[in-house]
Formats: sequence, C-alpha cells, structure tokens
Amino acid sequence: MKFLKKLLKFLVIFVGLLVVVLYITDTDYLLKAVRTIYMKGHTTAYLEDYKEFDNQTIAASDNPQPWSNHRDYNSVELTERLEKAHKDWGTIAYVIIKNDSIWHESYYDGFNEDSQSNSFSMAKSYVTGLMFKAIQEGYIKSLEQPVCDFLPAFCDGKAAKMTVGDLSSMASGTNWDEAYYSPLSITTRAYFDDDLAKVINGLKMGWDENGDEIDPG
Repeated sequence: MKFLKKLLKFLVIFVGLLVVVLYITDTDYLLKAVRTIYMKGHTTAYLEDYKEFDNQTIAASDNPQPWSNHRDYNSVELTERLEKAHKDWGTIAYVIIKNDSIWHESYYDGFNEDSQSNSFSMAKSYVTGLMFKAIQEGYIKSLEQPVCDFLPAFCDGKAAKMTVGDLSSMASGTNWDEAYYSPLSITTRAYFDDDLAKVINGLKMGWDENGDEIDPG
C-alpha cells in the first residue's frame, strides 16, 4: 500500500514537472496533441479530429447552386484499380465530376454525402480560389505582390522576395519540415498550437543570402 502511494506521488510530481517543462520550452502544444490524437488511439491527424477543435459554422447561401447529376450518374461500376486505391489509401469517399455534373460518387465506412470530416489539404484549393477572388476584387494586387505587404515578419533578406503566388504554389522557400509523425515538427506545432500567427511569423527562409541551406533546427 505504501509502495502504491509513493508510486502515485511520484507520477503526480513527474507529470507536474513535465507540464512545467513543456510550458518553459514553448512545447505545451504537445499536451493538446496527446489529448486529441494519442489518447484517441491515433498516431497522427485523422478524419474526425475536427470535433476536438474550435469550429466556426459558415452560413449557407440563400441561393445555393448544387452540382447536377450526369445523365449516366453511377451507372458504371468502379474499376478494380479504383477499388484497390480505396483500400490501399483508406479513403472514405470518391466523387468524379465529368464536365459540369457528378458522374460518380461512392462512400465507405459509414460516411455519406452529408458527412463532415477534416479537410486536410483540400483547404489549399479553397484558399487559393479565394486568393484569386481577392485579386479580382482588388484586395491583392497580383500573384507577384510580396507577402511582406501583409506579414511584416517576411520583409528581410530573401523573405522579402516571397510572393503570394509562391504561397499558392507551395513554393515559399521557408524551412517547413513536413514530418507528420514527429511531435516536434513544425507541422505538428502548426496543427495544435493555439497561436498559429506566432508560429507562421516565426518561420525562416530555407536558404540564406549566400545560397547555403539553413538548418531548420
């Protein structure tokens, strides 16, 4: 009994010190990562982890324009290659749009056309589309406008040459390490940190003025 009490006391002290260290080293975002991902039985982000984050509802349009179904809608069976791709990649939906209408759609694992899920990289296409709309309406001058005009943190050295077009084509040149399973990578920090603006503004260019690679560490 005494041993169990000592063990419990040790664990409480250890966890307390660990939390303090995480805050001191500015890695306290790992607490959210553990709570959101690892304690749910996952090792990285997953389709329904959006439930663990703040969500903002976007009001529906008063004049929605849904996709129409193609005249041959779902009339063709999936090919073996497509079925294999689904199994290998663990996807939960396929939607094939032909010209201006939906030609085929399939859903798996309990998901359907009304299901919500984490958007992952699909968001990039939407953001880029909105960026072009901002250019059309004059909020952004062109693809060649420097990012520095919007984020002063990128006004020095080679960062000053980075354009919004570079961002939209994922060619910013920053020292971003896409290590999805590493708890200490910038990808993980950006996913869980509560101050995303601070994280992004803290990025450095991947190359210095002499053309030498900067160590992301």
